[in-house]
Amino acid sequence: MLERKPIDRALRSFLDAQAAAAGPVPATDEELVSARRALIVRALESRSAIPGLPNKVEARDIAISGILSGRLYTPVRSSETLPVLVYLHGGGWVAGSVATHDPFCRLLSEAAGVIIVSVEYRRAPEHPHPAGLEDALAGVRWAADNAPQWGGDTARLALGGDSSGGHLAAVAANRLCATWETPALRALLLLYPVTDHPSANHPSYSENATGYGLEAKLMRWFWEQYAPGTSPDDPDVSPLRLHKVPRLPPALVATSEYDVLRDEGIAYGEKLAEAGIAVTHVHAPDMHHNFPVHPATVARFPQCDSALTQIAGWLRATLAT
Repeated sequence: MLERKPIDRALRSFLDAQAAAAGPVPATDEELVSARRALIVRALESRSAIPGLPNKVEARDIAISGILSGRLYTPVRSSETLPVLVYLHGGGWVAGSVATHDPFCRLLSEAAGVIIVSVEYRRAPEHPHPAGLEDALAGVRWAADNAPQWGGDTARLALGGDSSGGHLAAVAANRLCATWETPALRALLLLYPVTDHPSANHPSYSENATGYGLEAKLMRWFWEQYAPGTSPDDPDVSPLRLHKVPRLPPALVATSEYDVLRDEGIAYGEKLAEAGIAVTHVHAPDMHHNFPVHPATVARFPQCDSALTQIAGWLRATLAT
């Protein structure tokens, strides 16, 4: 058990202010649309306050396949090919988007020297499980097929995501690697991933139920939107319950102390390590869910910059030629 460190005082004040301004869980389609738009506005407003942004990373919207779209981030570089990270945004499978994660993708692309394909996967409740998973798989396959056209190296392909996006990345990697399907993945980046159903009652659900941004009640609501009627034991829904871990690439698992998802993220890293996967665990003992990705916290707290440096350094080393 990791020692519980007191939460950063400045972060405590920030979270209290966020809680005071938060609205109720969306009850109608109109309220959900409004909540999604508000997240994008806040991300755009915060971007100008983040040190290093706007940077010189080139970004352009792309069509992936059918109705699936995304955004391609390319760091300023020489003529050499670069590794590729397919990234799946968080937001409870419901609220996030490519736009909400634009600041983080710009920072990570530059810091790690990777081309990022940020996938605009279909969201619940309009498109419940397995739509998001299908889009995650399609995004990886598209990146592998098309990377040479925009300077990407298909031999250095990574998959990653945060929160619900980390969940989709974990499940998609299990699917791809279990069938020995090409493209082969070289790295798996899981930032505070969802790996288990709330019915598991991990202690962090009660310890961090309220007051730390992502609340247990909201996380359970996200699950109701994403996987209604699906068995919690289905490994495509709860990857922590997967019986046999496939031969996965090296993985980085990031967790934070004040997060309802803390325990399942730690347990998933341990599960992979026990299966012989090379796992790097980055734990933030005084931070909350979403801390290295949320634009407002990235702009305020040095712990976010430290985590970004660790994540980027791991990607550089793991995806080195």
